[in-house]
Amino acid sequence: MTYLLLLRGVNVGGHHRVPMATLRELFVAADCTQVHSYINSGNLFFTSAQTVPAVEQLTATILTTNFEFPIDFRILTETEFMADLAQAPSWWGQAPTLRHNALFKLCTYEHDHDTWLPTKLTAYDQVLITPNVIFWTSTLRVNFSRSFYSKLLGTAFYQQTSARNFNTTMKLKTLFFN
Repeated sequence: MTYLLLLRGVNVGGHHRVPMATLRELFVAADCTQVHSYINSGNLFFTSAQTVPAVEQLTATILTTNFEFPIDFRILTETEFMADLAQAPSWWGQAPTLRHNALFKLCTYEHDHDTWLPTKLTAYDQVLITPNVIFWTSTLRVNFSRSFYSKLLGTAFYQQTSARNFNTTMKLKTLFFN
């Protein structure tokens, strides 16, 4: 089965450095195949005959054994990723003057956030929540401070998600087929 590993908060601002070459080597050494990464922000594809729970445990072991800081992550199968992407709303990714992100729910994600989040949105936010992804469109510059997206930094919700912009998310989709 083909898997996508999404890491949160690595290689940003020089903190929590996780070299993708090292990560690829670690997964190859763990008997994963077709291991490849996309950009330096924690996107790793690999194939394994193991089940999702076994791959999650393998990933947790690799990360805790080889890095001296905690790294939140999410493993998605191609089926899960494509099912969520198929639910993306028509407005997501359309207007170039807006910010379009996919917030992937990490292993630590508390599902109560799915009911909390809609109560916090403003007129400057559009959100669709799926089982693994939150599709979010907000203002880019004009009135950004009025969007709830601008207030996420530091919240438990934000710490339990890993954001990818529209272009990166669409590139990850194409890489599942390579």
